[in-house]
Amino acid sequence: MLSRSVLRPLARNGLGCTTRSYAVLSGDHGVLGYSRRGEQAEVAPKIQTSVTKGSSGITIATVDNLGPVSTVALVINAGSRNDSIEAPGVAHFFKSTIVRTVPGDTIVRTIRETELRGDTLYTAHNREQIVIASDFLRDNLVDAVPLLFENLFNTQFQPYEFLQHRPDVIAQTASSLSDPTTKVLDTLHQAAFRTGLGNSLFASAPAAKALKRADLQAFASKYFTADRIAVVGNGVSHADLKPLVEEAIKKFSDRISKSSTSTKASEFKGAEIRLEAGPKSEAHYAVAFPSVPFTDSKYPAALVLRAILDGSKRLKWGNASGSAGALAAAATPKTSVSAFEAAYTDAGLIGFYIKGSADEVKGVATKSISALKALSSKISDEALARAKKAALVDAESSLTRDVQVQEIGRQVLASGNVQSLEDLAAAINKVSAADIQKLAKTASAAQPAVVAYGNLLKLPYADELAI
Repeated sequence: MLSRSVLRPLARNGLGCTTRSYAVLSGDHGVLGYSRRGEQAEVAPKIQTSVTKGSSGITIATVDNLGPVSTVALVINAGSRNDSIEAPGVAHFFKSTIVRTVPGDTIVRTIRETELRGDTLYTAHNREQIVIASDFLRDNLVDAVPLLFENLFNTQFQPYEFLQHRPDVIAQTASSLSDPTTKVLDTLHQAAFRTGLGNSLFASAPAAKALKRADLQAFASKYFTADRIAVVGNGVSHADLKPLVEEAIKKFSDRISKSSTSTKASEFKGAEIRLEAGPKSEAHYAVAFPSVPFTDSKYPAALVLRAILDGSKRLKWGNASGSAGALAAAATPKTSVSAFEAAYTDAGLIGFYIKGSADEVKGVATKSISALKALSSKISDEALARAKKAALVDAESSLTRDVQVQEIGRQVLASGNVQSLEDLAAAINKVSAADIQKLAKTASAAQPAVVAYGNLLKLPYADELAI
């Protein structure tokens, strides 16, 4: 390695030219001793977090980072797990039809005005939420809030609109499930929970064709209640958002009841589902064990367990053999394995996902299960320290604007509070090796949920993995 003296500027040589060298800080401005001058703030502005209840009973939560771009979302605590037996796929269908013609206005004008302001307007859903949200510059808050409420609580549903959306929903399902990873993970929930959290995220073509407008209206009246709705502002002042919400909700107070029926808790069952994809297809193999919900005090330990297992590359041009995760040794040049976790209000999953050669899946899966079992007895201090850092980095890097408002919404609807990244970091730092060992032991002792996708003549059955 070059010494510091070699890196300093060299004097002119005898030829009258200068020699280029690396730039370094002088001794007067060391990395630890440098002091700021001028008007630049020494620290970034503190993020302001507020949670209150509106007069209607709706929760209003804001996380203000004082930036120029804002997001406001209406988060409803109802998703595909709330699909009824008589109307499967209703949450997906409802999400796709939220933005439509409202009384006294048209969908064309809604879209055009949103575009002219430079805003975005979108909807999303997952297993526990339906979301309508808008991204906009901070000054456009007064336009965004009424727009979201008018679309969410719009009871006008013309027959032609319903029929126009049906092909779109079917196309969305076909497009999403054409991706093997999406299909396997969606099926994995069915294998793990059967119903509730096991319901598919997507409305199948037969289900979409069987749905009626009355099914969507019944879903909204049952679950769009004050105790299940949160108005989430990211990059928004709470003092600015709350009065706008109070004013907007007045028009729809007669459509919002104070409380709704409870949701039946999902219980991990464990089963095996096999999906044939042809002899030449790439193999996908997912194995999931029971974990803890995000509301549990042990949830930070689940994040660390996933990080200590994960064998994914953390360098863009790196080699999988250089990964420090416990699953790295199970991977081969042709077959990769990564760890995952999914946490919900009352249940959770942790496991691993294998992708690659069907001939190697059995060996990789067997080694991966052995790696999980090994963590129930011994974890090195170095591995634990690395996993804590990786868990926090992964948690923060996953928080895109749309994911962040969903995360804030589920937290306030479940506990009434918002956990900051500082709080999460503190909780992760408190995780001990004993906490990880206990979770690993509980998970590996259960009968897992398994989904095999590819050439089923080559892929192993669950009982062949020596679980």
